[in-house]
Amino acid sequence: MTAVGSERAAGAATVPGQRRPPQERGRTEVSDRAVVKIAHCAAREVPEVTDVRLGGPPWSHSSGAQVHGDQATVKLNVSLVYPSPVHAVAARLREHVIRRVYYQTGLTVTRLDLAITDLDSGPRTGMAAALDGERDGDLP
Repeated sequence: MTAVGSERAAGAATVPGQRRPPQERGRTEVSDRAVVKIAHCAAREVPEVTDVRLGGPPWSHSSGAQVHGDQATVKLNVSLVYPSPVHAVAARLREHVIRRVYYQTGLTVTRLDLAITDLDSGPRTGMAAALDGERDGDLP
C-alpha cells in the first residue's frame, strides 16, 4: 500500500493496461487446512475411493498437510472399494491429488503419504457411484 500511495503522491496515474503483474502486487498464501481439504476432495474424485477421513482414532495420524513456500506435503487416510488393486489405485490417486492441488493452488506436492485404512465391499454411494454409472453409460 505504501508503494501505491507514493505513486499517487508523485502524480503517476495507473492505467489498467499498465498495471504491475499479479506477482508484484501482493502475495497469496494457501493454508495447510485449505490444501488438505483440496486433497480430500480430489481423492474423493477417484472412483475406487469410498471414504477419505480428515481425522482418525487418537492413536493414528490424521490426514493433514504442511505448506512450505511453494511446496506442500500431504497425508491422507483413505478407504478403497474391495477388491481393488491397491498399488495401482494408490499410484493413480497420488497422481490425481498432486495434479489437482497444483492446479488449484500452484503448490507442488513433494510428498503424498497414503494410509489405506479400510477396504469396503459394500454398495457404492455418492460421487463414486455416479462415476460408475457415467462409465457404464447409465447417466444421461
